[in-house]
Amino acid sequence: MNKDNTAHLHLMMDSFAKIRDYIKDMSYEAFLADSKTQSAVIMQLQVIGELSKKVPDDIKQSIDIPWKLIIGMRDIVSHDYFNLDTKSVWDTAIKSVSEAEDEIGKYLA
Repeated sequence: MNKDNTAHLHLMMDSFAKIRDYIKDMSYEAFLADSKTQSAVIMQLQVIGELSKKVPDDIKQSIDIPWKLIIGMRDIVSHDYFNLDTKSVWDTAIKSVSEAEDEIGKYLA
């Protein structure tokens, strides 16, 4: 059976879309006040980081995103949850997720 080497990328795209949906029309102040949205975004960042570990190296080399930083965010979320910097989570959700989504989307197209 032929394994789909892009399956993890598609799942990452699903997580990017969820994050976009969770923070749509939200300010940073509203994000700070909404612990449920924070938790939802953090969970999706964890999922994205875990999926990133499973993307084959040859595919990673074809997509210009900071793979090590994505995986590093997953490690922080998983192992240092109570010391997470909410501003970093917000910045990642607003800027980095969009950039990664664009690059992976180009690859998948």
